[in-house]
Amino acid sequence: MGALLTLRGVRHHRDGRAILVIDELAIESGERLGVLGPNGAGKTTLLRLLAGVETPTAGQISLAGTDGLLDRRRRLAYTAQRPTLMTMSVQRNVELPLRFRGVPRAARRSAARAALARVGAEHVADRTARALSHGEAQRVSLARALVCEPDALLLDEPAAALDVTARTDFLADLDAALAADPRTVVHVSHRPTDLLGRSDRMLVLYEGRVVQIAAPRELLLCPATVTVARLVGYDNVIEAERTARGAIHLDDHPVGLRSPGPTGRVWLAVWASGTRLVSPDAPATSGVVTDVRLAPGHWEVLVDIGQPIVARCELGTSPPAPGTRVGVSLEPSQTAVIGSPPRET
Repeated sequence: MGALLTLRGVRHHRDGRAILVIDELAIESGERLGVLGPNGAGKTTLLRLLAGVETPTAGQISLAGTDGLLDRRRRLAYTAQRPTLMTMSVQRNVELPLRFRGVPRAARRSAARAALARVGAEHVADRTARALSHGEAQRVSLARALVCEPDALLLDEPAAALDVTARTDFLADLDAALAADPRTVVHVSHRPTDLLGRSDRMLVLYEGRVVQIAAPRELLLCPATVTVARLVGYDNVIEAERTARGAIHLDDHPVGLRSPGPTGRVWLAVWASGTRLVSPDAPATSGVVTDVRLAPGHWEVLVDIGQPIVARCELGTSPPAPGTRVGVSLEPSQTAVIGSPPRET
């Protein structure tokens, strides 16, 4: 379908410091792009630049069909992390963008009701904005963004301030609102679970720079750096060695993986579910249990193997007690090899 938004040579400085650097990025029409990164990575800055709220220090951001900033502001909808609703009724808040465009009252009222229904908030239409819960306010903010049928929807961590139940409900309503909708969406979050199942591609930002951009499955299977592995949720990122023949060894024991590359230190990203506890006499790395923690649906067992590693045991089993010596075996299918240690480690 072609690129809807294109960034070239974008640099944005604040207080003399570069806070966002993107050499080139094309966001396709109809694409769902997830942007993942820790606090301060530049995620909100990226959205504000796309929306035209801020202008980049250098470089170009273009929207297909126009080069004008005002037109870009009209054709894109940006929802901030904290809803900014006017002290008026929900209905009137959602109507505001249409009112600014000169849409007749009856038409904008009908459109606002339909937008509220899309996000599961039609029942609060007659309330005042100040009477809403945070979750309700986020839904209203989303309805206001959708009411103008924008070319792209820019979402800035809309579920960040919600508790677990409210976040689950809000994201389900978001999914329903965007179902079967070809609209481009750029959704930023520091939680990978908010993005993995909702993105065609994911862009990882760290300290204002693009670390990796890939399909969600590739990002999980092949994190480019230690930072990416930690951001997507790997429980363990540990040091290992690559032999001359490409075999990966942990504490002189092969882990069942081969990876081409130079001999020497590498990093392994391992899910806790892929970390098996075995007999200390088995031909595997061994260590001492340092702690056992109860977690939702499982036990987390912390083991010192010369570096900390976390394993997972089924809730119905009895985990080894602290001080117990155990063997640790890694499941190759749940382990990714990351080349030489990157600078951000």
